[in-house]
Amino acid sequence: MSEYKDMNLYQKIQAVSDDIKNIEKKTEVRVTQSSSYKAVADIDVLLAVKKAETKYGLVSIPVKQELVRADQIQKMGRDGYTSVTFSDIVKMTLRIINIDNPAETIDVESFGRGLDTGDKGFGKASTYARKYALLNAYKIATGEDPDEHASVPMAVPTQDQVKDAVKNYMMANMEYGSQVLQHFAVGDVDDLNTQQFNTVYNNLKRKGLLP
Repeated sequence: MSEYKDMNLYQKIQAVSDDIKNIEKKTEVRVTQSSSYKAVADIDVLLAVKKAETKYGLVSIPVKQELVRADQIQKMGRDGYTSVTFSDIVKMTLRIINIDNPAETIDVESFGRGLDTGDKGFGKASTYARKYALLNAYKIATGEDPDEHASVPMAVPTQDQVKDAVKNYMMANMEYGSQVLQHFAVGDVDDLNTQQFNTVYNNLKRKGLLP
């Protein structure tokens, strides 16, 4: 049994959340030779969560994976040849278990999209789904520490507010979200770069779909 055996499941989840708080985006993802963006690496999330779960006596296990959608995205290149990218959307159920009282469990559902020119789309989608299930379950913030910067007037949305608004709308409107990801040929909403987030945000605002 763990040192925290007297804590119930929800107290332990809150303790993990308090311990981790934030994971910075350290991985640079290159879009073009002159364009890139920062992302949270799956390994950073797994290592941080594993350490905290071990400390408090928790374990998280994917108990169900469902292929929600499989598409083929065709794109004409400048050389005149058509490339095909396989796009898979996976729905995962992640179960968090209190090791000190295995009867205490909670299931967290998450979606992930994987893009690949071969047969790795499902695996990538599964990785995304697991990462976001853990981030959501333990309320882990991503990006820079907000306390390091002065507040920005609410009249002008910050880049984080733009991203949050776009993410929330795409998750609530899966069909629209799928179209956006296919349009930009990315595997997940967090793969969108700053310019793409702003484009989607401005389009939604112009259509009156965002406040």
